[in-house]
Amino acid sequence: MWRLSLDREPALDLTPVTVNGKSYYVDAIFTDGRTASASLKDGRIVIRVPKCVRTAEAEALFLNLKRRISRSLEEHPERFRKHALEFRDGQMLSIYGKYLSIAIEHSQSGRKWAKVYDDKVVVKLPDAVYGGSEHSKLVTRLVTRALCRSFRQLVWSRVSELNRANISARIDGITLKDIKSRWGSYSPRSKKISLNVRLLFAPQEVLDYVIVHELCHSRVHNHGKKFWSQVAIILPDYRNQIRWLRMRGDMLGCTEPANASIA
Repeated sequence: MWRLSLDREPALDLTPVTVNGKSYYVDAIFTDGRTASASLKDGRIVIRVPKCVRTAEAEALFLNLKRRISRSLEEHPERFRKHALEFRDGQMLSIYGKYLSIAIEHSQSGRKWAKVYDDKVVVKLPDAVYGGSEHSKLVTRLVTRALCRSFRQLVWSRVSELNRANISARIDGITLKDIKSRWGSYSPRSKKISLNVRLLFAPQEVLDYVIVHELCHSRVHNHGKKFWSQVAIILPDYRNQIRWLRMRGDMLGCTEPANASIA
């Protein structure tokens, strides 16, 4: 059931989309949220529409989003090329002005773990997995968790600072994690903000934009004019940060950190 007042199920065009010679299947998901969105996931176009809208509006939203993401796929394919996080032995990381090198060492205890020190991230691997087929994925997973633990408090301090200065909303905490499809999210239920760990490698102004974006969602739960007006009051140049993420964000955490200035 989409909505108790609806007299019919929305008629949605789920015909696959072909862009630049490649076909994309289309999935529709009706959500409990208030915003509609379209994204590319595992090679499929996923369009999310709120259950609370009327049938005609749901159909119009779906069609509009399908057209928009098709156009974006054609005109800006670089925005949809997702690269997995990848950390390796000897890699240099630049986070919050700190330079860290990754050092992979044998674990005498047989345990696998990673920890951030003053100038390096030490990864301990047992002989059973050292250099094996799962070596790279395991290193990336351990380093990611270590970075989230080590820098969470620093990011939380920045969230609290921006919140006090601009929004004064109730924010009960943050999480840092490897989010696959977005840069951040705000949960009205838990009053918490989730941020993509890749943002640790972004310029400060880009991280600030994503924080402000999610803080503004504590007041406005959609991406309408009121929401963007609130963002613009706090960060008048927010469009530059969006542009930076679209053009360079895909590679954050994959190669050497991209800390260049925003053009």
